[in-house]
Amino acid sequence: MPSKREVLALLNREELVSVVEQFELSVADRRKKDELLEAVASSKKATLAQVLQELPRDRLKDWCRGLGLDESGREKAALVERLTGSSPAPAAARAVLLPGEKLTREKLEGYLWSAADILRGSIDSSDYKNYILGLLFLKRLSDRFDEECEALQSVKGANPEEPDEHDFFVPKRARWPELQKTATNIGGALNKACTALEEGNPRTLEGVLAGIDYNDERKLGDNRNRDDVLSRLVQHFSKVNLRNANLSEPDLLGRAYEYLIERFADDAGKKGGEFYTPKKVVELIVRILAPQAGMRICDPTAGSGGMLIACAHYVEEHKGNPKNLGLFGQEKNLGTWALAKMNLLLHNLPGARIEKGDTIRDPRDPRHDSKPEAVGRVHPRNPCAALGHGWPQSQVPASARA
Repeated sequence: MPSKREVLALLNREELVSVVEQFELSVADRRKKDELLEAVASSKKATLAQVLQELPRDRLKDWCRGLGLDESGREKAALVERLTGSSPAPAAARAVLLPGEKLTREKLEGYLWSAADILRGSIDSSDYKNYILGLLFLKRLSDRFDEECEALQSVKGANPEEPDEHDFFVPKRARWPELQKTATNIGGALNKACTALEEGNPRTLEGVLAGIDYNDERKLGDNRNRDDVLSRLVQHFSKVNLRNANLSEPDLLGRAYEYLIERFADDAGKKGGEFYTPKKVVELIVRILAPQAGMRICDPTAGSGGMLIACAHYVEEHKGNPKNLGLFGQEKNLGTWALAKMNLLLHNLPGARIEKGDTIRDPRDPRHDSKPEAVGRVHPRNPCAALGHGWPQSQVPASARA
């Protein structure tokens, strides 16, 4: 499925200028197609569907053909749906498994990404990640909890409802079968489920899910529209089993989560850089750092945690124990901080500590002490990129000024 940027790149410069003028977008130099493309691709006002509606049907058919999409039919609306990805997901992306078959990475990724189809046309694409990643996390914890409960049935004296028996205790109102039964005020039920999960696991989940509001009228519409969209999402996730026994590899959920973050970052364009660093860049930096088991690794601009996870993978690939690696980070955007926490937990790295806050204004010491030797590797990108985000020029070091 092509991204918004990939489709818009098919427009010529004059057409991009027309879109910029139509939606009153700000562009520093309209002579440069790359800057025009960036402005339109990252705009919330200029949706891809609105731009495509202005183009002739034959042009849309050519684009569908060039992008490997179905070009059949005479309805312009159908062509727009295919190019925006809002048509129903193909059967191959529905993660249908045969008896005894395990869930593969390819099937899971396709199925999870197809959840975005439910939201297209209902909310802005920049908001997809919060709802889809949040529901994925809820479903995974609930399925894993049920799996642990079943295993505890054969353990003498074990109580499946005892929180200490579980990696994450899932209160009844947060369990997936309970959410499936909810027919009205689904947003309220999901919000209460998130609150219950945080309260049941304060050491690991406090604040992680609180930032996702499933009752946000500005993003999800009125009660009727919210219930319709959220019901479809819940039923969509209900069709995939995320228990350990159903996964083809131990880190499948973590890798699928990173895949979604990458796709959402691509859709978000330039703004995606706030929470995601391209995979090849991460791999290069990690190879240069060459982390080893026993080290403490700190990323003071953690984003969604990808760099820390890559360090753990590097250690494992070099026959080390990633559990014997101290992972620390700091992130000032609370939504991105929550993404990082969920990302690390799904990669089975619960010991990683990500602090909230601005690294430059309010740096948090990884070990709550003042020993500079406490960290073996530090890999920030440019924390002074905060310039223009509330930083007075006088407070930025001269070496970091443009």
